[in-house]
Amino acid sequence: MDPLRPHDPERIGPYRLRGRLGAGGMGEVYLASSPGGRELVVKVIRPELADAPNARRRFAREIAAAQRVGGFHTAQVVDAAPHGEPPWMVTEYIPGPSLQALVRESGPLPPERVRVLAAQLSEGLAAIHAAGLVHRDLKPGNVIMAADGARIIDFGVARMHDASVLTESGAVVGTYAFMSPEQVHSRAAGPSSDVFSLGSVLVFAATGHSPFAALTIPAIVLRIVNAEPDLGALPADLRGPAAACLAKDPAARPTAPDLLRWLSGSDGPAFVPPPPPPPPPPPVRTSDGGPAATRPGSVPRRRFLLAGLAGATAVAVPAVVLSMRASGAGADPGSGARSSPPAKVHAGVLENGHGAVVTDVAFGPDGRTLASGGADGPVLLWDVKTGARIRALEGHTYPVIAMLFGADGKTMITGAESVRTWDASTGRETGALATQGRTEYPAPLVSMALAPDGRHLATDGSDGDVILWDVASGERVRTYAGNANTSLAFTPDGRTLIGGGDQVQTWDVATGRLVRSFSPIAGTIDSIALSRDGRILAVSAADGPAVLCDLADEDMTRELTGMGNSSGPIAFGPDGGLLAVAPGGDQAGSEVISLWDVATGEVARTLRGHTGAVNALAFHPGGTALASGGEDRTVRLWDLT
Repeated sequence: MDPLRPHDPERIGPYRLRGRLGAGGMGEVYLASSPGGRELVVKVIRPELADAPNARRRFAREIAAAQRVGGFHTAQVVDAAPHGEPPWMVTEYIPGPSLQALVRESGPLPPERVRVLAAQLSEGLAAIHAAGLVHRDLKPGNVIMAADGARIIDFGVARMHDASVLTESGAVVGTYAFMSPEQVHSRAAGPSSDVFSLGSVLVFAATGHSPFAALTIPAIVLRIVNAEPDLGALPADLRGPAAACLAKDPAARPTAPDLLRWLSGSDGPAFVPPPPPPPPPPPVRTSDGGPAATRPGSVPRRRFLLAGLAGATAVAVPAVVLSMRASGAGADPGSGARSSPPAKVHAGVLENGHGAVVTDVAFGPDGRTLASGGADGPVLLWDVKTGARIRALEGHTYPVIAMLFGADGKTMITGAESVRTWDASTGRETGALATQGRTEYPAPLVSMALAPDGRHLATDGSDGDVILWDVASGERVRTYAGNANTSLAFTPDGRTLIGGGDQVQTWDVATGRLVRSFSPIAGTIDSIALSRDGRILAVSAADGPAVLCDLADEDMTRELTGMGNSSGPIAFGPDGGLLAVAPGGDQAGSEVISLWDVATGEVARTLRGHTGAVNALAFHPGGTALASGGEDRTVRLWDLT
């Protein structure tokens, strides 16, 4: 328990608050005392959500769902004021850590305890489903390891079985590493979706990580949709049940009662495990008939946007970086981003921001506006000088993974479940491209880049296709042979498209022909950044330090030694002298940003302030500031002057 903060209330209704137990996507959670001295838990809706009708309805659903299931499998509701100012709910206090906290502090559970947990959670889900509910957010943080058995808590996103859509307005909810494929694709989630999440929770309990563990939301989405779960560390007798729970097809999963009978060995109809997964589909072919390389089984782990609209974020690397190329001087001044005069910025956290993980940040070409995208859907626009929030671009129903500003600073393109265009000066949506997927549901966007002339947009989704779009018409131009790229970038002349996934791949934009593939770094590529002149590529991966690669001769590379491993975002400063890097994922120091001096080969400065992994980095066009966004739900501006 943490102490109350200065702005926390002393009382909610008749209950005196004693300390903070945590926070969720909807509210703050406190330990409290009743007038008679009984320990209770009080959950209060966040102030920024208190006026939102959808949030109030969701909170009321949580109260009703917990009351419907009862106190044996969850925390009993004692009191509630769903229409209060702000809304609040009081439940019994169940001593014990969450499964997430227990595993993080003490390590994976022993096999016998995992078996007991599996039976208890199956029993709890059976009770939830028997009450006509679907929990839809089963994860380690929502399992309390009480002395009398595991309890499932937090029914904030629960719905009745017959709910026709996943969420209000089609929004994706839940925690990504424990979502089912149908939740990822924004389809209706029934009881079998909870069973899938149960399989992921059991793997976490036994191993300390989810079966689809990855460093970023896009990479997790790719693994859930396309990859088989990692069950290697599970006890042998639990692999069958876990694999059955994690079947991609909801119809192939057991019900919670099926699973309970299977685990307990009790009498009843036997569950027949699903057949092995079908063979992979034939290779995708490019629109000009050329064969596509078969996509590897491994999944890239990192996406970071590098190419800006009309060259707005292109950067240069000075000749001193790679002495191997005598002609590797700075960029052609005409090919780079529009210059921006030095400007003071509002340093620190930008308040009234996102209610979920921040996924991307991008400066406007004049450096006056910053955009941030998050897992909660809207794109927020900020005044860089004052730090004030200007407006929100509302419309996406999936986490915004990539954002691009036009050279005029007015046009924006954002990518999530679809690709949309906006007038940033008014917040008005001006158009939308077709969704990435080829099936009845969209394939969530993973990466996006715009050609320097603004005519063509390249996207890659969780279905692995790299698609070139005509921005004016919204029509597909062609599909490229790809390897599920988590980074895309155009060269300054717009003739070549570069993708970073299991390898670096380059395509001829005009013909769609795969020009070459090479691996400048060990392991799967997480991020790439391209120099303003298009000659030098910076590449990062989890298995070693970042690398600078000469695109004219991929064998000519230079490691950025002294940086350590890097699987997080990577970005060049506008003059090419600094490279910003964050480790990414669960690595030690993932919340620390390092500014690496390219000329000296040393870390020039470290930026500390985030309390969670950094997901996104962007330099101010004038080089005077850096923007960052992270797992701690904050957007920060750093004054580099």
